[in-house]
Amino acid sequence: MNPVIELQNLGHYFGQKKLYENLNLSIEPGQIFGVLGKNGVGKSTLIHILMGYILPAKGSCLIFGKPSHALTPDLKRKIALLHEGFKAYDFLSIKQYEAFFSAFYPKWKRKYFYDLVDLLGCDPSQKLSTLSFGQKSQVVLGALFAQDADLLILDDYSMGLDSGYRRLFIDYLKDHVYQTQKSVLMTSHVMGELVGLIDSMMIIQKGGKIYKSSMNEFLDSFHCYMFKDDWELEDLNIHRIERHKDHNRCFTFDTSTRLQLIDCDFEEKFLGYVGKYE
Repeated sequence: MNPVIELQNLGHYFGQKKLYENLNLSIEPGQIFGVLGKNGVGKSTLIHILMGYILPAKGSCLIFGKPSHALTPDLKRKIALLHEGFKAYDFLSIKQYEAFFSAFYPKWKRKYFYDLVDLLGCDPSQKLSTLSFGQKSQVVLGALFAQDADLLILDDYSMGLDSGYRRLFIDYLKDHVYQTQKSVLMTSHVMGELVGLIDSMMIIQKGGKIYKSSMNEFLDSFHCYMFKDDWELEDLNIHRIERHKDHNRCFTFDTSTRLQLIDCDFEEKFLGYVGKYE
């Protein structure tokens, strides 16, 4: 199958600030891909390039085999975009909201909208102004799925949702992708919920450093060890060291039988990779 997204030697800069250089990436149909990193490293800029809003300084960005800045209207309809934040029309009811947006999308699937919205247990005649923020967000996300787009780009899907509404959305997203083989590119600051959701990921660091891996490979190969003295690290290729009053920790892709291995979740390993305060 042809890639849905294909980046070839992509590079982009803001003045002297390098966001990425020689970035190569291919996302296949049915894949959920995470673009991760701290604020200011270029996650949203990459989405702007994918959407054709800005041209990359170097290389190419292909969506459905065509340059992203020159997509035809028919190809643009195959992309559903969730911005970081959203605008909801509070004066509309849920039913009116669905009817309003359906007029703009020829492939609109009313069932997809109500499959998600019905989970809220709300009356379709309710105005959005009467809904909680989490309920309103699910209505917006329901409209995103109803577009029946082949590519969903989600710039921070959490949108301030509490854990219950985030879990509802994640479960629905996984099931939707499994059944339809849509492709998803997403950013998120809620690291723990990405395990079991994204297939592969890219971690962007300041200065243009890029790490690409599957989720399982990263969890299996990136380790955290406790140590007391620096001499204990001499035979290891250390990625990062964290020093505390009563203990020191190191993060590495190497393995050690001498040091004490610390059991870490994905968020701890992610912060061990990018640094907590950098």
